[in-house]
Amino acid sequence: MPDREEGRVNEDELLGRTLDGLPSAIFTLDSNGVIIYANAPAGDLVPSLTIGTELRPALEQMTHIEKVDRLLIRREVATFAGVHNGPELHWVVWEEPHLDGGMLLTVWETDWSEVMNERRAAFMMAASHELKGPLTTIQGFAEILNLDHSNLTPEQVEAARIVELTARHLTVLVNDVSDLSKNSFGELRLDLADTDLSAVVESVITATRPKVEERGQTLVCEIEDELPIVSADQSRATQMVLNLVNNASVHNPEGTAIKVSARVEGEHIAITVEDDGDGLPFEEPEESLRSFRRGENAVTGDRTGSGIGLTVTKRLIQLHRGWIDVSSEPGEGARFTLRFPVDRETALTPDEPGPA
Repeated sequence: MPDREEGRVNEDELLGRTLDGLPSAIFTLDSNGVIIYANAPAGDLVPSLTIGTELRPALEQMTHIEKVDRLLIRREVATFAGVHNGPELHWVVWEEPHLDGGMLLTVWETDWSEVMNERRAAFMMAASHELKGPLTTIQGFAEILNLDHSNLTPEQVEAARIVELTARHLTVLVNDVSDLSKNSFGELRLDLADTDLSAVVESVITATRPKVEERGQTLVCEIEDELPIVSADQSRATQMVLNLVNNASVHNPEGTAIKVSARVEGEHIAITVEDDGDGLPFEEPEESLRSFRRGENAVTGDRTGSGIGLTVTKRLIQLHRGWIDVSSEPGEGARFTLRFPVDRETALTPDEPGPA
């Protein structure tokens, strides 16, 4: 027995020396998110994270909440400095928790500097901004031409129509690429405020119904009475619902019926956009949420799609600490549901089952 105990002590010492010799910081947390172990490099990389520290509040002192959510809720790699003006660090929480409900956090230095990261982000933002100016001008003049065709030949009328449609498509594409770039840098943020999601849905219906009906489709809306006010980014919520309605219209033929509904389901408000059209052109419906995945009907005329809108929608609902469900059968339409938490502050656990 003494030999066995001595062997265990030696193994523990060896494990401790191994962990202390790693170039990365290793933290073990209990089920309450409190640090119960830190190896030696942790003190150099992140000196503020010591045994007994509650992780989330400490991280929110280092970076913005959206990055903390990305790390702790989404279980994605996040990148930010551990100390003011310190080097950029990669952070990752192991997806599989310990049997006691705790988790493991690993932190290591990145292979690029904060300056490089800022330059990459600044370039994408500047490029998007510079493109928006001329696109707005082109779209504006095209709209003027399309208001009065009396002085135009049939060929010029068609050309003006194509110019306006193309400018609108490029504007959407630039905005989506900008959002996707912000997300890749971990800088996609929310402007949270008390939001009436029923008003958001109604505004989208009002804005999209003329174009939907012009395509020979129908659009109906059902909103449950007195939906609770939630903490959300109103403009981003509008963008998400708008993306789903446009997607249902763009990818389906004349005669398609589109229905938008909003209701309370458990601890979430569910906003569903469903149609009775052709269904999604993918073996797995979740493929539609990946970048640059487009259906055959989204490549011509006013039905041109970027293939990014649904990906951006997925990222935005995740930032709201919710998720998106998608289901579809060939020839039986598609159904997308956004789930906003009624109480955002308590929605601090990893996503419910849904698309990865």
